[in-house]
Amino acid sequence: MEEMAICIDIDKCTACRACQVACKNWNQLKGEQTENRGSHENPPDLSADTWNRIVFMEKRRANGTINWSFFNERCRHCNNPPCEMGGEVVPGAVIWDDTGAVVYTEKTAELDYEDFLSYCPYNIPRQDPATGRIYKCNMCIDRITNGLKPACVTACSTGALNFGTKKEMLAFAHRRIKELGKDANIYPSEDYNTMWILPEKQENYPLAKAVRTEARYRMARRTAPSGLVAGAVLATGFLSFIGQRRQKVAEAEGKDMKG
Repeated sequence: MEEMAICIDIDKCTACRACQVACKNWNQLKGEQTENRGSHENPPDLSADTWNRIVFMEKRRANGTINWSFFNERCRHCNNPPCEMGGEVVPGAVIWDDTGAVVYTEKTAELDYEDFLSYCPYNIPRQDPATGRIYKCNMCIDRITNGLKPACVTACSTGALNFGTKKEMLAFAHRRIKELGKDANIYPSEDYNTMWILPEKQENYPLAKAVRTEARYRMARRTAPSGLVAGAVLATGFLSFIGQRRQKVAEAEGKDMKG
């Protein structure tokens, strides 16, 4: 199947949260108890039962007015997913599908959650404390492989959520960027299979910075021996990310030894 992608135009998002409800309905996820925290944003975080949520972002403009925008937080479905490397210790725990979807299986329950989470620069995977299994958005892999759109995209009435081939979504994103103006851009970058169209520069939003990925890795993974694929994995930004991660682990281990 051709590589697919979700493209989220936050300029069209009204925070109706139909996408949150559709995700729970299709994936049979439990509702969660929430509380008034002084914001319409709920729930406050992702969980094993909440795979996408609308984040409310407020910023005061120079003229004193408030810029209110909404960000649909979820897995980026990285093209060369760091979590796939993190899950290699348990074969079959993480599947990087040809559609571009990164899927977690029941075997994730065998992983060390804290270690596995440290591989994700966007802090997305969540563990079910009852079963130990790790969850996140799976791009509705069961739907898209049967010719359907993801449930969230189907539920979106404003055109904020869009789905198609990666080529189609990139073309759509570039058209919208031209319409929105010079500061509009794609977040995290074109190397992902879930992308957001931001009307303003990325630094104007409280979002995790993009990790540079290597798009050619997908082809190398299919054709090269496993020993050679490792070289294709290590793109410039990814090397930096792994280096930082290892440093944090070493520091944590040092503290444990001292304790």
